[in-house]
Amino acid sequence: MALRDALTRNWPLKLAALALSVILWVLVASEETTSELVSVRVDLDLPPDLALAKPAPPLRALVTGPGRELIKLYATPLAIRAAIPASATPPVWHLSVSPPDIQVPRSVKVTIQDVEPRSLDLSLDRQVGRDVPVALRGVVEPESGFALAGRLVVTPAAVRVTGARVLVDELDSFPTEPVDIRGLTGAFERTVGLDTARAMLLSVMPRTVTVSGRVRAN
Repeated sequence: MALRDALTRNWPLKLAALALSVILWVLVASEETTSELVSVRVDLDLPPDLALAKPAPPLRALVTGPGRELIKLYATPLAIRAAIPASATPPVWHLSVSPPDIQVPRSVKVTIQDVEPRSLDLSLDRQVGRDVPVALRGVVEPESGFALAGRLVVTPAAVRVTGARVLVDELDSFPTEPVDIRGLTGAFERTVGLDTARAMLLSVMPRTVTVSGRVRAN
């Protein structure tokens, strides 16, 4: 009982002291110089006849600076921008990387000590374009007592896909985002986006299609 009374006596003051201690610790820690491996975004300028066949390998930089500055890199990440020369040929281009190549946001006061790896193996292929049929994914359902009159119409029925030959050639269709259209009782038309998240290295035009049809009473 005495121990409990000692712990709960003046608890608001004790809680405030604890909170103040945490704040002071955070302030001190944020000013301490520390080193950390941070991810680097890789931006590439490619010749018009080449495309990435695989995402660029991960790149990290050893960064030194106050803790509060390193935290800023979560909102404004480090980046490297490299131009691939027209003389590059598939299937692999070796891109050399050094600390001066890393772009540090102006608002962040840190120093780049090193990068890893020092060379990125970029998978390249010839860029091609092809018209690919659109595949509608999801549910299109009439209201109870109604039925579809004829087939659904997707406009355009095919989209232009551009990118690395190896990626374009393996496509037999390009899916839409999942759709859920229910309770239909008459003619309808909906705009549906294409699932471009599944093909981040490919360019698709247009990026939306129109799904239309008619419903009639049974």
